[in-house]
Amino acid sequence: MSSLLLPTVYLGGCIAAMSAFSYVYRRATMLQSMEAWFPINTQKEEYIALLNCEPSVPEHHLRAALLRRAMEAVRRLVQVQQEKPALQQLMKTGSIGDDLWREFTAAEQEITAELQEIAMEANTFKDGWGQTIFSTAAQMLEHEKQKQMQLDMKAMLEQETLRKKKQDEADAKEAKENEQKAKEKREKEAKKAEEDLLKMEEKEKKSAASKKK
Repeated sequence: MSSLLLPTVYLGGCIAAMSAFSYVYRRATMLQSMEAWFPINTQKEEYIALLNCEPSVPEHHLRAALLRRAMEAVRRLVQVQQEKPALQQLMKTGSIGDDLWREFTAAEQEITAELQEIAMEANTFKDGWGQTIFSTAAQMLEHEKQKQMQLDMKAMLEQETLRKKKQDEADAKEAKENEQKAKEKREKEAKKAEEDLLKMEEKEKKSAASKKK
């Protein structure tokens, strides 16, 4: 079992690396001008909006909003870490320009600043929370990922079940049609054989009659 595990893990890593490289390359070739590497951080904006609400919102709402902000920050951090090696390789081969690399570097610095800001915000609610909020956010992201995988698997199973049902119905219909065709063929052959037999009997009768004459 262990002898198969290492090649499987290695192959999975290679596939992930190639996928990341392909994604970054397509993105690099599509981007023509400087623009934000990530879309607007709605989780950050929602937290700031709640923080500045009048009257003040309950603290547990702020904590939940900050945790969602931390989840988005972790997701973006992981994406930056995955894309960086591919971009560095593209830079070495001259496949991308300096503008795109500066854009990526700006995004990297932005996410670093975002992580620091979240940690400071977390510590205003509870001392030390800034040291644990990201591990909690990472666990929640993994839970969401597993949940999505389960939903995707369920959808795939449902699609496969539906496909199999349709295939079984099509096979049953085809078998019924083939059976009907075979039945009609047998009836046609039987009728022809009967007609041939009658013709032979008629021929024999005429032959016998002519001999008597």
